[in-house]
Amino acid sequence: MSRAEKKQSPPPSLITSLPEDVVVDILARVPRSDYPRVSLVSKRFRLLVSSPEIYARRSSLGCTEHCLYVVLYNWASHVDRLYTLRQKEKDKGLVLIPGLPDMPRDGSFVAVGSRIYMFCGKMTSSAFFIDCTSHTVQHLPKMLVPMSALLADVIGGRIYVFGYFGTDQKSHAMVVFDTETLLWEDGMTNVMEICDGCLVMMAGKMYMRDFDNSFAYDPMERKWETDELLSSKL
Repeated sequence: MSRAEKKQSPPPSLITSLPEDVVVDILARVPRSDYPRVSLVSKRFRLLVSSPEIYARRSSLGCTEHCLYVVLYNWASHVDRLYTLRQKEKDKGLVLIPGLPDMPRDGSFVAVGSRIYMFCGKMTSSAFFIDCTSHTVQHLPKMLVPMSALLADVIGGRIYVFGYFGTDQKSHAMVVFDTETLLWEDGMTNVMEICDGCLVMMAGKMYMRDFDNSFAYDPMERKWETDELLSSKL
């Protein structure tokens, strides 16, 4: 190559010549909404913006962003699908996330960090989570007992899943999933007889009510108790 040809060659991009840890540190500060355009720069950048390392760095820098996910029923295909809210000013709206399985119709959903945990209903023991950084699915070990009509919420990195087990819908069970180890912990069967209700986690306790009474569960003590104050307001 002649000197003239060398002079005409464009200079290498500064960021592409930097060490990878420095590039990750820079890209971690870029808004996530710009990652689709960043991924077009090169194969290296495409791999980086979808890697666990960059999202761990974003978290350590406090550059996390809140995203809204919605499960909607598709009347044409008769399935529930997962959508996310696109927040760009000129192109706002719900966008279908491709490549994901149908969402469980009678399941329960819990968001922990950048993951959405899904526990399927209708007397199954299936569970999985969606990694929101890459929109990929990882199946979890089966629940300790198959359950239906599930309610779930999280306390201290542990997801408490409550529902019916058996076919008569009179027996209840609660199982606990550790989001760090990705393992199920010992659950309880016949915890109480509640027909239908709602489940709320607050101040380190689980609160649940039926048509007549309110109950609180203390995970440290592993016991249920009646909440008279809440029951008096029903």
